[in-house]
Amino acid sequence: MLACPGGRTTDTMLKWLLAIAVALALGGAITWLAHGPLRRRDESAAGIAALSAMSWREFIRVVLEALSRRGYHRLVDPGTATGDGDYTLVRNGDRWLLSAKHGSAFVLGRAAVNDLTAAMGVAGAAGGLLVTQGRIDDDARRAARGRPVELLDGATLWPELRPLLPESALLPISESSAERARERSLAGWLLALIAGVAVSYVLPGPRPGAEPPAPPASAPLAAPAAAAAPTVPEAMPDPAALEAQRRELASTVATLPGVTRTLWTSASTLEVHVGDADGDPFLPVCELVVRFPALASSRIQVTPPPGSGRQVRFRQCRSY
Repeated sequence: MLACPGGRTTDTMLKWLLAIAVALALGGAITWLAHGPLRRRDESAAGIAALSAMSWREFIRVVLEALSRRGYHRLVDPGTATGDGDYTLVRNGDRWLLSAKHGSAFVLGRAAVNDLTAAMGVAGAAGGLLVTQGRIDDDARRAARGRPVELLDGATLWPELRPLLPESALLPISESSAERARERSLAGWLLALIAGVAVSYVLPGPRPGAEPPAPPASAPLAAPAAAAAPTVPEAMPDPAALEAQRRELASTVATLPGVTRTLWTSASTLEVHVGDADGDPFLPVCELVVRFPALASSRIQVTPPPGSGRQVRFRQCRSY
C-alpha cells in the first residue's frame, strides 16, 4: 500500500489545531475565573479588612447610612435600654433593634441570635438586625430561621457598605485585587500553553519533523527470458521498496505449477516448497527472479515434499 503524505499532513494539522483549542479554552477559563469570582473574593476580603480598620464611630455611621437607604431610621430614645452596640431603628412605624459587633475576628453563633431576640422583646421591637464584619456561623443561621432577624456578616455586609466608602479607601482595594487577577491570568495562560504542547505530544500521529517513509516501488515485470543474461548492476532500492519486491516475488513464484508454498527464510534466501519430488521449478523461478535486479543474486532453496526422501537443494539464479 502506498503511503499518503497528504494524510499525514492533515493529521498533524488536526492535532495542532486541537492543542491550540485546548490552550485557548483553558487560558480563557482561568482568565474569567481570575477576573471574575476570584477578584470579587479578594476585593471582599480586602474590603472587610478595611471596615475592621475603621473606628467604631465611623463604622456604625456607615452602617446606619446604608440601612437608611433601606428605609431604616435611627430612633433616639433615652428611655430605651440598649447596649453600646445596640440601636433602635424605625421602619414603616415598626421598631427594629440593630446589634452591631465591630471587628473581623468575631464569629457569632446561636447565643448572639438569642441575645438579640431577648433584647427585641424588652424593647418591643418587631424585628432585629445582627451585623458584624466577621462571620455568622451556621448554628446562628439555624437559630434565626423563622424569626424576624436579618443576619449581615462580612460577605453580605461589604456589598452594601462599599458604595458609601470614599474613593480614597476603595482605590487601593480595587488596584490590589486587579493586580492579583492579572498575576493569576498570566500564570493561567502559561499553564494553558504547557497543556497545549503536552496535548500535541500525547495525541497519536507523526511527530513534528518526522520524515514520511518513501513509498515502496516495485520493478516492472519484464518479458520471460530463456536464459539469465548478464546485466549491469542497478542502484540498490531503499529497504521499504526492497521488502515490497520480496513480497511480490514470493507471491508470484507461489503461482507456478508444482509450487505449494514460498517464504523468505532470510533476506537473501527464498524457500520454494514443491508438491512433486521429481519436479524442478528452478528455471521458471529464475525467470521471475531476474525481473528484480536487486534480488537476482538471492539463493533459491527448493524443498521437496515431506517423506519424499529427496534432499533440499540450493541454487542461485545469478551471481555478482
